[in-house]
Amino acid sequence: MAALRFLAGLFALIAMIALVADATPWLNGSGAFAGTPFETQWERISPNSLNSARESVSSSVSPAVWSALEAVVIGFPTWAVFGALALITGYFGRRRRRVNIFVN
Repeated sequence: MAALRFLAGLFALIAMIALVADATPWLNGSGAFAGTPFETQWERISPNSLNSARESVSSSVSPAVWSALEAVVIGFPTWAVFGALALITGYFGRRRRRVNIFVN
């Protein structure tokens, strides 16, 4: 469970960095707030891995699966994708409350 809490913190950090990067032009007054899609960020960082992932999913499963992923996950802003991942891993990695059933 500690690994999931660590991943939640890491995903939250990435989400905050992406949100600040997207909000900086708006805060400076030089442009409107626009969230950069996750696919665009992935393509800027590593275009070869994006192309290989696209080809791998399209060839092994179906091209429709990649289109669905693109519409559901990859098309959202980077801060929203990693924020959702942080919430999910944080929820599953939370400390459970122990219940003492022999309290009598």
